Amino acid sequence: MRLHGTFIAYLPQIIILREVGFYFCKKINVTTDYAIRIVLYLAIQNKVTTSKDIAMAMGIPKSYIFKITNKLIAAGIIQRIVGAKGGFILDKRVEEISMYEIFKVMEATVKINRYLEGDDYCKCFEIQNCSLRKFYSMMQSSLENMLKATMIKDVLDINK
Repeated sequence: MRLHGTFIAYLPQIIILREVGFYFCKKINVTTDYAIRIVLYLAIQNKVTTSKDIAMAMGIPKSYIFKITNKLIAAGIIQRIVGAKGGFILDKRVEEISMYEIFKVMEATVKINRYLEGDDYCKCFEIQNCSLRKFYSMMQSSLENMLKATMIKDVLDINK
């Protein structure tokens, strides 16, 4: 696995990335953390798994499960199996699901700073020459590259 920048840690709700001599963190909303846990659990189970089993095993409130799984289903990451033996299962192989894909589905934005949103929030008169904006853009690029390069399989293999 080739990561852009140095991936230091994925702690629940925080990503720490070392890039160009700096460390930076991106706070992850709890719903995204739950979505990652759901995908990881389904990958480990490798079979149809009920929402009750997911909630109990991953410590996710059952009220969140359907809200999150609906988004993951719409994105084609998991599928719902209906019926007496129904539940959820991955819709892709673990080598095909990137962390970036999950973030894009669950987070309102993957941007590390409001100045990068493109909504003219940055009031710098010379956006093209703004050193701070360029620095944030470098950090943003590193984060996105790392998330795109990190597949669910890579996360599962971290402790092996």
